[in-house]
Amino acid sequence: MQKITKRIIASTTWSTTADMTPIDLPREGLITEVTIRFNNTATLTATALDDWFRRGLTNIKILGDGGRAFLGMSGFQMSTMLSLWQEAYLGCPTLHSNGAGIALASPDVGSATSVSVFKWHPGSNPNDPFDLTAAIPAKALSTLQILLTTAIGSVVDPNGLTTAGTFNYEICEVLPDNGVPANLMVPTGSTLQYTHTATYSDFSYEIDIPAGAWLRSIICRFTDHTAAPAQRRTDTTVTGVRIRLPKTGQLVLEQNIYELKQAMASRFDFKGCAGEVGPLGAIATTRPAPGALLNIVPSGFAIIDLRPYGNPLYGLDLRNYQTGDFKLGLTIGAYGAGDFSTFYWDQLIPVDPQLVGR
Repeated sequence: MQKITKRIIASTTWSTTADMTPIDLPREGLITEVTIRFNNTATLTATALDDWFRRGLTNIKILGDGGRAFLGMSGFQMSTMLSLWQEAYLGCPTLHSNGAGIALASPDVGSATSVSVFKWHPGSNPNDPFDLTAAIPAKALSTLQILLTTAIGSVVDPNGLTTAGTFNYEICEVLPDNGVPANLMVPTGSTLQYTHTATYSDFSYEIDIPAGAWLRSIICRFTDHTAAPAQRRTDTTVTGVRIRLPKTGQLVLEQNIYELKQAMASRFDFKGCAGEVGPLGAIATTRPAPGALLNIVPSGFAIIDLRPYGNPLYGLDLRNYQTGDFKLGLTIGAYGAGDFSTFYWDQLIPVDPQLVGR
């Protein structure tokens, strides 16, 4: 097998609230990692919002033949969720400094350029960019495209817009000797956004968990209505999660939000974010010291890793279950109009037999 990291020649030019021109991905092998690099120019003010460097995208999709979604992150600020997912899972930062002192908690005021990197790794071994525990069988497809939708320019700073930008793309791929292997697992996933309507105690608000595939993890983002339309992540809305089988009463897990986040940090050896939650409308002039970069678990974000409860690579096998046989229960401790939660169902399915060997 040959392993390649390849920069895609085609790029897309940023424009506000637009569907970017689809980019064709290579189809000569198995794609094991995809990187989106956003070269961004913004005029930042003292009111730059939390996550300003993460907020550039809403929808992020990778689609194959017949519109089949290998990555389907659809909804508000999906780049924020992908950014936090890569920081926890892959251990790599989103923001790259422009060399002029941009720091996570303290963006430079005025016209500034930065590079935000969003990386998606469909496999179960984040340390191996050519990990074949799950991959896109690009070699066997007739079409494969990545599609982005941008957010409004003021989503990074209500008083200072993103003014220009370019998206570049890179992939890691494996060129197999004998075509698509029979034991390949293929990523599939979808997004659910739940708009809160009230408070709920004791995990009593329940959401149907989709079935028909392996469920490796659930990526969660919990937001407060504050600073709409660029809502702030918070741990005060959803304060506990549970997974249960209502037909039998069996529990898979039941944790409050801090136990869940601590389990995430321990599982992924997560070192934390710099400048995690700063006051709105107040950007510090003092750069964070090295000690400030460690052990700050992101507010309003958690990964429910289901591999310890099932297969150590693929999680829970829900192929023979119906949607609703498993329920995700939420405890909602505080409510304000405009609060919402977003979930990405990180699912895997065996490769279609008709693609094997192609």
